[in-house]
Amino acid sequence: MYKPIGLITRLISLCLLILPVWVKGQNSVLVNFGSNSCWPPGSPNFSLISNPLQPAPQVLANCSFAAQVPDIYNVFVAYNPSNNKLYIADVRSGTETKIWVLDAGLPGNITCPASIPVTPTYTYSYVANNFEFDKDGTLWAFSDYNGNSGTCNLVRFDVNNGTVISTKVLRFSAGNFPTTISSGDLTILPNGRMFASLGSGVCRLYEIVDYNNAAPEAAANFLQVLPKDCYGIAYLNGRLELAGSDFNGQCYYYNYDISSNILSAQNTFQNAALPIDNASFTPAAGATKKLLSAVKINANTAELVYEIFIQNIGNTILNNVSLTDDLAHTFGMANVSGVSLTVVPGFNLAGLQLNPLYNGTTHTNLLNSGQQLPNRILNNQDYYFKVQLSCRVTNLNPSVTYLNSAVVGGDIGNSIANTLVSVNDSSNNGDIAAMDPNNNGNPSDAGENTPTPFVLGTVPVHFLQADATLRWRQQVWVSWQVAVPVLPNGYFTVQYSTDAVQWLNAGMVNITNQQQGRYQFLHNWQPAAEVFYRVKQTDADGSFTYSKIIKLQQQATSIKVFPNPASSTIRVSVPLSALQHQLQLVDMSGRVLYQIILNQTVTSIPVGKYPAGAYILKIGGKVQVVTQKITIIK
Repeated sequence: MYKPIGLITRLISLCLLILPVWVKGQNSVLVNFGSNSCWPPGSPNFSLISNPLQPAPQVLANCSFAAQVPDIYNVFVAYNPSNNKLYIADVRSGTETKIWVLDAGLPGNITCPASIPVTPTYTYSYVANNFEFDKDGTLWAFSDYNGNSGTCNLVRFDVNNGTVISTKVLRFSAGNFPTTISSGDLTILPNGRMFASLGSGVCRLYEIVDYNNAAPEAAANFLQVLPKDCYGIAYLNGRLELAGSDFNGQCYYYNYDISSNILSAQNTFQNAALPIDNASFTPAAGATKKLLSAVKINANTAELVYEIFIQNIGNTILNNVSLTDDLAHTFGMANVSGVSLTVVPGFNLAGLQLNPLYNGTTHTNLLNSGQQLPNRILNNQDYYFKVQLSCRVTNLNPSVTYLNSAVVGGDIGNSIANTLVSVNDSSNNGDIAAMDPNNNGNPSDAGENTPTPFVLGTVPVHFLQADATLRWRQQVWVSWQVAVPVLPNGYFTVQYSTDAVQWLNAGMVNITNQQQGRYQFLHNWQPAAEVFYRVKQTDADGSFTYSKIIKLQQQATSIKVFPNPASSTIRVSVPLSALQHQLQLVDMSGRVLYQIILNQTVTSIPVGKYPAGAYILKIGGKVQVVTQKITIIK
């Protein structure tokens, strides 16, 4: 998508040119294990495909695996971000797992291994049912499914020797148990979210929560039934690709938008190949920028201090990392002076070097060329960077809003071999929390590349935070925080949009206390499938500024309790909008037996000490109380 960077006026009479910048914060490479032909299946191979969701995907490498396995079945592939290697597992025997560890050239190239030994790297007796690495290189798999209870084991095991490190019970949503866990796949996003497609005949999509914490169980939250069996799943540019075949001439995939929960129509699988199992390399970079301070020097001059934050939010090392900020494009070449850069202490463990020639005009890259930004692994803190940029700008028009953005970029592969895959992200106005507000791992969605505003006329209110949360079915709470003190006699206007372009007013909040920093507004309406909010602040003289654009997080509004009936423990799943609300368990006489304040979306409640019978679960706040009946059995 195109995002404007530069100068925008509030007055129709001032019309300035806005130059577009291509924004692609994530640019995934699909890894497909299967064959080159859909039907009849060809010999086993794995392919590396760039631009997989575009009309013309490109095969970067096509690697034969025919010498290692006799056919395409009972084989799966995973990518390990901790060492940038591919792992292919053959479990066809049912008694042992054979694993090949392969170098696909990352990050400097994307290619087939120079040679793939016939003998696997590891062979051991533990048999995994699918597997996937998280960002730290921990390997996860499913095992031992019980279709009656809707549970299986979620296992961490050592890929080198098959030793099981830990096992946790994974409980599927009541009424939506998978038919089997032998057919399907799982994927883990670089930000840690886990998804799985499971089942044969009826295939369901789940998100796995609480899998990597101290909770005694993990939950497989049901998302939707898929139109056809999907036994390959990969994370691509903020979406899940769910792939399968009818083994009779159709090889297909669907896109699932993580932020909107919308499934696409059926597409033909890339390059008419047959998918058996999928993974992905996910180069991704994100940037945020905020105005730390603005000091008015005279009627047309100001000293500005910006803070720019960049982060590798993908699962591969980024080569040739760049950070550009064209101040001349915003303020005019002759109007920028006194430019300086300062690395924020503790925010450069990657050791990135600043460009000493940067002046915001003739030299716009803040970093020296040819540097790397690592991906996040374990507790490493070298995957991000923060810098303060100071400058003086003059010849300012007090009635103009000056919009400025920084752009972070990087790549994997190389241009000589025609395998270059590049990413760049235009900064979103705000601090680190504004990097990826919808938590889908892609920082360049609609509303996530808002330039940072500055107005000289009245130095604008500084927005620190803004959120929009769906509360129950027909109410949206919009909350925001500004730095104090604020100018008196101003007001806020809450605005909403379905496309982040055309905006409507939801209501107004007056500024009556210069020391009040936190505000909230209740918007009573039934939100559409995708809704954006922003807050406009207007001063008494008519000057105004905007908060960042917020994408409303559409969450399920019902309480889910499982198991129900229960004998010892129940798990209560609530939407994000219910957090910080009170949960109470009461008996039929109204006596409160148990109560807590909810601080996570899935909570375990011990009920074994209560007598068998019917009880009421209550969850509520100031706006509404929701109840659900539960039954305790012995």
